[in-house]
Amino acid sequence: MAQTPNQDGLNAGSANTEVAPARSSALAKLDLWKQCERLALNKKTLTKNRVISANRTDEAYKSFDMLRTRLLQVLSEKKWGRVAITSPTAGCGKTFVATNLAFSMARLASCRTILMDMDLRNPGIADILGAEQTSDMQEFLEGDIAPEDFLMKVTDNLVVGLNDQPTDVAAEILQESMTEDVLIDMQDGFYPTAVLYDLPPALDNDDVIGFLPNVDGVLIVAGGGMTTATEIRKVEQMLGKHTPVLGMILNRAEAPIWGE
Repeated sequence: MAQTPNQDGLNAGSANTEVAPARSSALAKLDLWKQCERLALNKKTLTKNRVISANRTDEAYKSFDMLRTRLLQVLSEKKWGRVAITSPTAGCGKTFVATNLAFSMARLASCRTILMDMDLRNPGIADILGAEQTSDMQEFLEGDIAPEDFLMKVTDNLVVGLNDQPTDVAAEILQESMTEDVLIDMQDGFYPTAVLYDLPPALDNDDVIGFLPNVDGVLIVAGGGMTTATEIRKVEQMLGKHTPVLGMILNRAEAPIWGE
């Protein structure tokens, strides 16, 4: 049955009272993005450190755009948003891939991305970005810093969580219930399309396995010419027991290649 408009030409007010809070909530989330401090970046430094997706002067940026599109399709289909990025061992280029993927995502105006440096033993994203403004990830994960005060804005739709304080108790921090609570609050407050967590190498320690309950899926970066088939199988079997493996990325010198 059709509703009869009231004298003001509006339907009965229930619909309006539902829309207003939703709009207010959405505006509040956008305000948090605006509150983040702007991170000063240098284009020459980004080019030197192979942040290909930032300047797009290297044709390899197209490979990251392909990774971006395929990943976002999977996330949209599954209604997921939290992605771990790891590798079997050190030196495979996982931080390189995570950073370039985040910058590629940021070129989509409707895609809000958070990039987090969760390699607490050996943080590297700040160095790649040439960032002088950094913070202490451990303090953030322990609830001592609000997300809007910790995250730094690269673009209007990309913020990064940097770290300049390595720690040898990474596994314990990553498995703490407070860490889970802090990340949930961050997700609820910023409502990102995707959160990319740059994690340590999976075979080095228990950091990655301990953190997997906080993600929806994992990308594995294999180093071209260095990662063995045995290492790949071991990582897939180990991580696949706990969370979906979204894909295997072969990081070669010329461009990354997505595999499933």
